[in-house]
Amino acid sequence: MKFTYILILNFYLLGILTFAQRPKPAPHQSRPIVIQGATIHTGTGEVLNNANLIFKDGIITGFGKEIPANAEIINAVGKHVYPGFILVNNTLGLVEIAATNATVDFKEANNFTPEVRTLIAFNTDSHIIPTIRTNGVLLTQPVMKQGILTGTSSVMNLDAWNWEDAVVAKDNGLHLFWPRDRDYIDPKREKEAKEQREKNIRKINNLFKRAKAYKNPEIKDFKLESIAPIFTGNKKLYIQIPGADEGLEVLSFIDQLEIPEVVWIGGSSLLPILDHIKNADIPLIIHRPHSLPHDASSSPNLSYEFAKLVHDKGILYGLDYSGDMEYHGGRNLPFVAGTTVAYGIDKEVAIQSISYNLAKILGIDKKYGSLEKGKSATLFISEGDALDALSNEVTHAFIDGRKIDLNNQQKELYNRYKEKYRQDRHLQVTQ
Repeated sequence: MKFTYILILNFYLLGILTFAQRPKPAPHQSRPIVIQGATIHTGTGEVLNNANLIFKDGIITGFGKEIPANAEIINAVGKHVYPGFILVNNTLGLVEIAATNATVDFKEANNFTPEVRTLIAFNTDSHIIPTIRTNGVLLTQPVMKQGILTGTSSVMNLDAWNWEDAVVAKDNGLHLFWPRDRDYIDPKREKEAKEQREKNIRKINNLFKRAKAYKNPEIKDFKLESIAPIFTGNKKLYIQIPGADEGLEVLSFIDQLEIPEVVWIGGSSLLPILDHIKNADIPLIIHRPHSLPHDASSSPNLSYEFAKLVHDKGILYGLDYSGDMEYHGGRNLPFVAGTTVAYGIDKEVAIQSISYNLAKILGIDKKYGSLEKGKSATLFISEGDALDALSNEVTHAFIDGRKIDLNNQQKELYNRYKEKYRQDRHLQVTQ
């Protein structure tokens, strides 16, 4: 009976998605646009007050007062302009309804699938994507989330007809989930778990050593071929690390194999080895900043304070939004950054942590992540503080200068039922 209810619910949800309207991708920018009189947060830590921002053909051309001929003028007095925020380490675009396997593309049966590419599975027609854009998130890094060596990621924009149009940086990341060293009460279970963990680590080392030696083979090995660019610097290795002890193992792994481009993903459990991370000059994506303490002896505020501790060490860092239902919750990324402000981070630094810093980490900072002359006009305008859930209201958004339709299914339902109850109230009054 329970299965029947789930099946009916899935058909119902699919029906909603079938008939709901999804905004079509925006056309290319046809004339210059001037955002006038705004407070501009450049993403580099600088704030320009009562300033203009001008862009043409998708590129920022300047911040001057001269208005180009035939320009569209957007009055942004009292409003704020931000670079498009970046959602990393997330399954957005790889899943639509978690309970319906046919819409889930972020997991594979095998634990070692470096050859799997999220690029070609990215669903630009997702009804979730327009809800994410509503809060200024305009770029994403879709990542496989089940397994150990889970696959190759790309960076995508959130307004395109297909994955070919959406791609910003192609196949530039490989993702490794380092095995956790768990303790169990049952000695037999603990022995089995540790043996399996050791086996997985041996397999990781074996694959990477073979990939390092993989050159011009007569017969292609697609697993090794997907790992090999790690050693030439053409692909970054993103390693999700569950704790400090595992982090020390990973440092040894990186040193032994001489891997040049590494990014760590981890939370407050890495606090004891922050100096090691700094000395190794490793960027850190702070994982789940709203999570509970990792052990009973930690402060309940540690996860919220962790970004400040990382920043004070001088480590290049960014924030992710991952965990249960992360693809829906990704729209809350700006408010996670806002939490770090409440716990000691300067507001402009918090903006950097979900824009420019992440662009540097992803290797796309020459074009994205900040509002500077010559860079992509990927940005948005908000009536309030973009890091504050109460005042943020995005009125305009642009990806490569293309004006994005900010309507979405949630807004459509809100307006529909708002009108219904307005009519009901009017009917009651007239009766």
